[in-house]
Amino acid sequence: MPRTTPPTLPRGHLLALLVAGFCGAGGLAMLTWALASRSMDLATRIASTFAGAGLVASAVLSWWLVRQVLALRAKASEAQAAAQRATTQLSATLDILPDGLAIYDADDRLVLCNAQYREVNKGTSMAVEYGTLFEEVLRRAARSGHIVDAQPDVDTWLAHRMARHRAPDLPEVQEVEGDRWMRISERLTEEGGVVVLRADITDVVHKERALKQALHNAERAERSLREAVNAMPAGLEIYDENDRLVLCNDQMARLRPHLPVADSLGKTYEELLRAGLRHGIPQEARGQEELWLAHEMALRGHRPGPEVRHYPDGAWMHMHESRTPSGMTVVVRLDISDLIEQRHKVDAARQENLRIRQLLERAVEALPVSIEIFDEQDRLVLFNQQLTRMYPYMNYSEHLGKGFADILRYSVERGLIPSAQGREEAWIAERLSEHGSRTSTLVQRLTDGRWINIYETRTPENYVVTVRLDITDLIEQRQALESAQEAAQQARQQLQDAVESLPEGFALFDADDKLVVCNAQYRRLYPIAAPVIVPGNTFEQIARYGAERGQYLDAVGNEESWVAQRVADHRAANQAVLQRLPDGRWLQADERRTPQGGIAGVRTDVTQLVRKEQELASANAKLALLSTTDGVTGISNRRRFDERLAAEWMRCCRHHLPLAVVMFDIDHFKLYNDHYGHLAGDECLRRVAQLMQGNIRRADEIAARYGGEEFVLLLPDATVADAVTAARRCMDSLREAALAHPSSPTASIVTLSAGVASMVPRPEAQSDSLVQAADAALYRAKNSGRNRLEVFEQAPS
Repeated sequence: MPRTTPPTLPRGHLLALLVAGFCGAGGLAMLTWALASRSMDLATRIASTFAGAGLVASAVLSWWLVRQVLALRAKASEAQAAAQRATTQLSATLDILPDGLAIYDADDRLVLCNAQYREVNKGTSMAVEYGTLFEEVLRRAARSGHIVDAQPDVDTWLAHRMARHRAPDLPEVQEVEGDRWMRISERLTEEGGVVVLRADITDVVHKERALKQALHNAERAERSLREAVNAMPAGLEIYDENDRLVLCNDQMARLRPHLPVADSLGKTYEELLRAGLRHGIPQEARGQEELWLAHEMALRGHRPGPEVRHYPDGAWMHMHESRTPSGMTVVVRLDISDLIEQRHKVDAARQENLRIRQLLERAVEALPVSIEIFDEQDRLVLFNQQLTRMYPYMNYSEHLGKGFADILRYSVERGLIPSAQGREEAWIAERLSEHGSRTSTLVQRLTDGRWINIYETRTPENYVVTVRLDITDLIEQRQALESAQEAAQQARQQLQDAVESLPEGFALFDADDKLVVCNAQYRRLYPIAAPVIVPGNTFEQIARYGAERGQYLDAVGNEESWVAQRVADHRAANQAVLQRLPDGRWLQADERRTPQGGIAGVRTDVTQLVRKEQELASANAKLALLSTTDGVTGISNRRRFDERLAAEWMRCCRHHLPLAVVMFDIDHFKLYNDHYGHLAGDECLRRVAQLMQGNIRRADEIAARYGGEEFVLLLPDATVADAVTAARRCMDSLREAALAHPSSPTASIVTLSAGVASMVPRPEAQSDSLVQAADAALYRAKNSGRNRLEVFEQAPS
């Protein structure tokens, strides 16, 4: 035991002992003096004796009290040291706990906690002093950023958390940074405090997620299995251990139309047979239904092999029945009517079929599958002849009754197992430990280069059944397949290199319209959308990204409608799409569907081609303009007038609107040419044409040179009065221009004669009738002295 250091006396205790000593000495002196003095009277002696005794008693009492105080101080020091040791041990014990633990008093101040409680995240702790309020501890943890639920509003989260803390109920699950989860449990103590327990349940949460995902995968697998079963070309029935129908696919329902699936499920096999007998199925049971039924039920679950049955409608069914280890029965029915019919037609080949059947039986006997059985004491009790053929260098007849370990050692000692060479004992130990308990097959290589697949299973009687299959061909095929896969990988790389070398942009989208692969040229053609042209993004995302950033000029201002139309054209994949880009480039997008439902697209830069087409279109427009423009005057020519007259005639006919024509002729123009020459005559024609063109008031009106010195106005939706006004406007403009014409017998300036005609076109009339009417009015104006206007009064026919 450690030596206890005697407690040191405080100064107050030393002073008390000194006073007690003086009192004791004084009391003894006074008592001695009172007893020894002879001159003292009796009263004084008695008083002195009592005073001395009192002083001695006070001194003794003081000394005793000091001793008691010292003893109490020593006990208090020992108790404090023990409490300190207990606190240290308690803190160490709490730090060992895997969960965080904290105790708060009635004032909600921290009294005790372990290191795990201070840890807000793995490897991240916060300094918390005893006496800190619970709310302050929460605030520090929340502001550290490690508590996910506290983000982004720490104060709101803190208010809710304090409310639950003041009235704790059920445990709370809290997420912290790094996908870790904590379960926080709080309980009130009898003194009004709170005990907080913080447990890491990350593994539990992750396992729950994994379980949910596994359930989802299982449901999807079940749906896939049911779809696969319904897609089978053969009818499938499954009966439970009570021989009741629990599954019937669509093909089976078509093979058995006399009994709907809804009525079949839940019925026993015998009930279904009786229902078939009532409909005459099978045909060979007619007249002896009960006998056939008894024979059929006796064979149930013990059929030696598949059966062929004939139905009343002439169909032949191939039925195969097998029982699962759990007692369920699986029945497969396949319509082989075509096969039976063909067999009947080729009866001459029956002997050949028999020979083939015998050959098939011998082939089954020669299947490379061996069987060996070991009893509960691991001794060889049975094997087939195929095992001897598989291992010709071992006489299994000599090993009957021997243990599996002895047979192993026999094979290893003779070097029959290449994988055991150099580690014979270790290999034997490993093989014995897994004998009959392997969950997977064992692949073993023999000395002659063959590969054997070994499957072992233990029966309920503790027997071990071993099946061996020569898989040398499969191994070689797998090696060949690996070589082929490597070659395919090289081919894919070559294809990728070829795609990258294409001068055009290439992109491939899968059936979900997600980008699978594209070359660098494709990204270079779309520099704005290049950041999102990555595998996994959909075509719509890529198109929308480019449209919103001005990559497609045709989409500016109507991005949503453009994206919708572009996605529709992309999914149709049946026409080329021309795209105009901001830098003046033009791209042609050609897209086609792949056999797998995806879309392969090629982007070609057709900027030069588009520019040439634009130049050609401009040239064609100019050519068209020239073909409808008079070469001398620059206004519309006779051809243009005839085209517009035919179009406006049909339009006014449909809408019952009037159509007017004004014919002009320059008076004595031949004399003008004779006087000034033909060049001056052409200039006169141009001046007259400009004046007429300048008097056009509406876009649908037209002024044209009709021929020679004749001009014409076409005025849609114009009455006679409107046409007369337009004609006079042209004549007045020419009169104001005052073009000199000294050779004219009518006037000294150039003048016009005009004929006006207007009508509402009729379907049975011709458009040239209106021109003829205006020409007739012009003829009358010229015969009446020229420089005048005449109106055709009689309605044209």
